[in-house]
Amino acid sequence: MKIHKLTKIILLVLLTVLGSCADVAEMDDFKDFTLDGEINYSEKVDSLKVFSGKNRAKIQGIVDADPKITEFRVYWDSKKDSVVVPVTRSIGIDTLEVIISDLPENIYNFEIRTFDSQGNSSIPVSATGEVYGERYQATLFNRPVIANNLIEDSLVINYAGMDLTSGVLGTEIVYTNTSDEEVELYIPIDEPSVTILDFKNSSTYKYRTLFKPEETAIDTFYTEYNNLKPIPKPLMVNAKMPFATSARSGRWGTVADWTTNDNAKTHGNPPVGGFDNNGGRDAMGLESWGTPLIRNGKIHQMVDVQPASYTLNVNLSNGNKLSETGTRVFVVVAKGEGLPDIDDVTTSTDVLGFKKITATGNIIVDFISEENAPVSVGIVTDFTVDQSYWKILEWDIVVK
Repeated sequence: MKIHKLTKIILLVLLTVLGSCADVAEMDDFKDFTLDGEINYSEKVDSLKVFSGKNRAKIQGIVDADPKITEFRVYWDSKKDSVVVPVTRSIGIDTLEVIISDLPENIYNFEIRTFDSQGNSSIPVSATGEVYGERYQATLFNRPVIANNLIEDSLVINYAGMDLTSGVLGTEIVYTNTSDEEVELYIPIDEPSVTILDFKNSSTYKYRTLFKPEETAIDTFYTEYNNLKPIPKPLMVNAKMPFATSARSGRWGTVADWTTNDNAKTHGNPPVGGFDNNGGRDAMGLESWGTPLIRNGKIHQMVDVQPASYTLNVNLSNGNKLSETGTRVFVVVAKGEGLPDIDDVTTSTDVLGFKKITATGNIIVDFISEENAPVSVGIVTDFTVDQSYWKILEWDIVVK
């Protein structure tokens, strides 16, 4: 029985010692506030926030009840650095705020205390925030421009999408209008294009992209300006549905403003080809279905281009047996007038770009012109299998 009592006494002593040790850290925060047994401390800051910036940060909090507060101090880098800010109190709630500049890019833990005129401080309050700088700036790039479509004074700029987690906001454009005035536009990141109706032809515009690393950041980051001189859009005529015709024979016809060789004219008398009104849609089309097979049939149009990179878009709505052996269909862009024969499309030095069609959909052909010169844009077809056909709804060239 004596042993049991002794054990209880030892346990009580241990618990008391351990409890005292646990209170040491907490007492350290309060020991500076006591004088002759009385606690003297100023009101602590509430709702402490850190707003990120470019090599700086804004610290913000509020105080309410204590009119005696005369200053607050912000500490960081394990209290190696600090700033003192005087405070003039009002009757109600006041916002305490300071911007700390010249901070290296890093993540910081800021501690803030208020002080009264007697030097009594508050309980410390902490908050963490990130400061951005050259490392973040180095990750930023201009929003990619997909195409510049310039027709006389009208410029349409199409943009690619971007990763929104990068903090991208939008793009600024500075251009010269037709009155020789400099105009600045802002295009939010959620807008895929912008239309400028008073762009001065043959002029250059510049653009940059804006970023905020955090939604509440106090600074905006900018990329360097890119300069771009839009090239006039090559204009194709009679290039989309409904296609006009220069001759008709029932549902068949020959497309106006295009050159169609005799091999592609397999309907009617006199023969026509290149136009198909099947289903009431005035489309461009070739078909071998119970009619003579089409061998080396060509349809093309001449277009003037300048030195630049281009994309030809062709909307091929439907077709049959396009991937079968014996069927060859190529969309082609070639120098000068006319298209190469079907056997020479892939090897001709005059060809600037081509795409073999094996399925329906949007056909894309990229090409580069190194001179001011006309090019021929069109399609070359070999149908050696009956019941073969294709139909095109639109042609369009954009400047990249």
